[in-house]
Amino acid sequence: MMNGRLQGSFKGEKGLRQGDPISPLIFVLVMDYLTRILIYHAGKVGFGFHPLCKQLKLVNLCFVDDLMIFCKGNENSVRFIHEAFTLFCDTTYLKANMNKSAIYFGGVNEVTKRAILNLMNMEEGSFPLRYLGVKLRLTNWKTSDCGCILDKVNLKLNNWASKFLSFAGRAQLIHSVLLGIRKFWMNLFILPKKVTAAIDKSYRDFLWGVNGNRSKFHLPS
Repeated sequence: MMNGRLQGSFKGEKGLRQGDPISPLIFVLVMDYLTRILIYHAGKVGFGFHPLCKQLKLVNLCFVDDLMIFCKGNENSVRFIHEAFTLFCDTTYLKANMNKSAIYFGGVNEVTKRAILNLMNMEEGSFPLRYLGVKLRLTNWKTSDCGCILDKVNLKLNNWASKFLSFAGRAQLIHSVLLGIRKFWMNLFILPKKVTAAIDKSYRDFLWGVNGNRSKFHLPS
């Protein structure tokens, strides 16, 4: 009986309800098992680490339900990853969502790309890749990629501009809030000089009370 009506039979399966308090703990244990399998296969002869992950021997990163796996762009390394992931799926009965999965290459020739894509049965992704709300790309950020940072700063400034704030109050907001936004992004990426200059100009205009094209006189201390 479902919603007051008789329904057909359904197959029972083992699992946890969504939102169950124990779900996060089970997820951590399962992902730890996946990490151990990947590390084991990464120790086999013929596996190559990603050049930027070789020193740390880093194979995967996992946050919530997002998983990133790194390896050298050759068939042998990817085959080991495929074997590890297949073992994990067969053991836990979990599967990757192929509609949300992709392979990203850097400096790999087309022949090797085709072989890897056929082996993994996945589509090729393109950069920039959005991960945890941040755009990842092969090269340094361009000015066109930093619009989200300027939007965050300008949104704060526009909200504060409608309030009557003293000079000390504006200085405190810049120091405690806006500088924190800039520091957060600069810890992640090397921002272009044009972007940092634009952010600094927004800070100065807000501090000295610039309104449109009219600016106040900067009184000497």
